[in-house]
Amino acid sequence: LFLTASKKNGREGRPFCARTRDGGRNWEFVSYIGPEPAGFAIMPAAVALRDGTLVATVRLRETGDAQRDWIDTYSSRDQGRTWTKLAPAAPDTGRGGNPASMLLLRDGRICVVYGYRSEPYSMRARLSSDRGRSWGEDIFLRRGGKAPDLGYPRSVVRPDGNIVSVYYFNDDVHNERFIEAVIWDAGTAE
Repeated sequence: LFLTASKKNGREGRPFCARTRDGGRNWEFVSYIGPEPAGFAIMPAAVALRDGTLVATVRLRETGDAQRDWIDTYSSRDQGRTWTKLAPAAPDTGRGGNPASMLLLRDGRICVVYGYRSEPYSMRARLSSDRGRSWGEDIFLRRGGKAPDLGYPRSVVRPDGNIVSVYYFNDDVHNERFIEAVIWDAGTAE
């Protein structure tokens, strides 16, 4: 299980890995994912590769005058006890940031889906064919957002190999947000 705990100063933001061996009655702390940040690191998502390697993404924010929001990637080859930082899954998620949903595709590629909260407001995906060490260009799943209040996707792979991504979106400043889904094909694009 991947969760977020408070930092030493009591403020939000440090992701960790926990494990149960008895169906959820008891839990053990396994490790923190990455170092304690100055800003925050929250909302981890993870996939297990075919060889048992765990790959996790984390929503990060650098605070202060140079506020920056992005999604980092980490890898563990020892069931979550230690983590190695990889390439950012999304080096910029716009002002305010957004968490990623992660999928392991049938061909072994990793897919992240996230909301981009600066203009152009949109839902995007990125793919990695090398276990998270690098990521391809943005794939635009939904354009036309009119405000930054969007995102928080969840995605699944259908039996036919297409991906269903569900998220909330705002396509007009005067309309209420709504939930929508897109069905898309990751093809062989990077």
